[in-house]
Formats: sequence, structure tokens, C-alpha cells
Amino acid sequence: MRAFKEIRYEEESGLAAVTLSRPERLNALGMNLAEEICALSRELAGEKDVRAVLLTGEGRAFCTGRDLKESAAHTKEQADRYQLIGMECVTLWEALPMPTVAAINGPCFGFGMEIALACDIRLAAEDATLCFPECALGIFPGAGGTVRLPRAIPPGLAMELIFTAKRLDGREAERIGFVSRAHPKERLMAEARSLAGQIRDNGPLGVRAAKKVIRHAAEMPLPQAIEFSNANRLPLNYTQDFAEALAAFREKRKPVFRGE
Repeated sequence: MRAFKEIRYEEESGLAAVTLSRPERLNALGMNLAEEICALSRELAGEKDVRAVLLTGEGRAFCTGRDLKESAAHTKEQADRYQLIGMECVTLWEALPMPTVAAINGPCFGFGMEIALACDIRLAAEDATLCFPECALGIFPGAGGTVRLPRAIPPGLAMELIFTAKRLDGREAERIGFVSRAHPKERLMAEARSLAGQIRDNGPLGVRAAKKVIRHAAEMPLPQAIEFSNANRLPLNYTQDFAEALAAFREKRKPVFRGE
């Protein structure tokens, strides 16, 4: 894995921890960070040994969205490039083959909400502040938030949050289903690591295939979705991991999965 200037990447025993690292700008998305997220996503997509990814922000914020100070100096060409690369970041992150968990540790605005939406599972600190502020700035979420949010929570709630630029805390985000669970801030990272670790310890072929089916089948008619599920499920019967799981069950031990 290459070195990054504004991302900290650590990997241990198949669990990757990705930390957005612009704490002096509350992890706001500047052009360099956007380019680094894209580059990291492309590298991670080919990492066969990474079984789960945990995403969070350094310091007191998760990500406060667009770097308005940097954007104020953009030419038209730079503004257009920024818009496109912001969308590309989220699209590449969402397409990762392994499960991703967002630990929203603090303020999460705009792009922060959109990259969180691209994660498979979201947790938040109870006192985190979450918001789509774009309509209050005369624009709307430009990295897929208007598409993904109504698929994550009821469309009426999604429209309310986007149209009003309403702020909510982690508890409210849990209540409406934007995050799976909200935890006291001091426990958030331990809970997120525990959850990602549970995913990491399960059979990686099954986990990746399940993610693929869940992501793609939602857009298919039911009969096609069932066929797609079967096409991805049946080959798993003949893997070494499944044979290992059956042997471990017989021998009353924990299976050791190798992704084979």
C-alpha cells in the first residue's frame, strides 16, 4: 500500500483501518484528499487479504464536507474537476468488494455524509452532528447523496433532511435508520472495531458474495434477484472454506478461513 499525505492506513490480521487525516481542516474534502481516497479505493479493491475496512476521521470530526476555503479559489475547470472526483471517490468506495464500516466520531457534513452512505454499515457517536448543508448553500449534495439517502431511509425523511439542511445527532440518526447504532463517544471506536472484527473473522468468500448480492439484487426484479443470489451462492458449496467450516463443526473448534 502506498503512503498518503492525508489518509492514515493501517492493516492488521485482515482488518484495515482508514483514517481521514486533515484534522486542522476538520477532515474537509480538498482536492488532494479526494485524489487520495480514489487511489486508496483502487488499491484496496485488489487486496485479497483485507476482509473488512473501518473508516473514521482523525481528531474531533469525521468529515465536514467540501473544503469551502479551498473551493473559493477554484477556477471553473477546477470546480468541475472537484465535482467529478468527489463523485468518483464515493463510487469507488461503495464498490469495494469487502465490507466497510463507518465510525462517525464527530461532525459529519456534506461529503462526509455521502462517503458514510457508501459504507455498508454506519455507527455514530451519540453526540456527533450530522447534516446535508448543501441546499442552505444554494446547491444540493453532489456526490450521490440525493440518490443514496432515499435508498437508506424513507424517501420523505431523506427529502426533509436534504431540503431543510436539518442537523441531527447520533441518537436521532439511529432512530431514523441512517446509522445502525449510536454509542457514547468514548466507546465508539471499540464498538466499531469489534463489529469489523466479527466480520473479518467470518468466511471472506461468503461475506464478499453476500455483499455483492445485497448491493446488486436490490435493483433487480425479485425473480432475477433470486437467480442472481443462487448463481453466487451455489459455488460456495465447493470451497475449501466451507469444507473447513464443516470440519470445525464436527471437531468442535473455531474454523480457520483462508479465502479459498
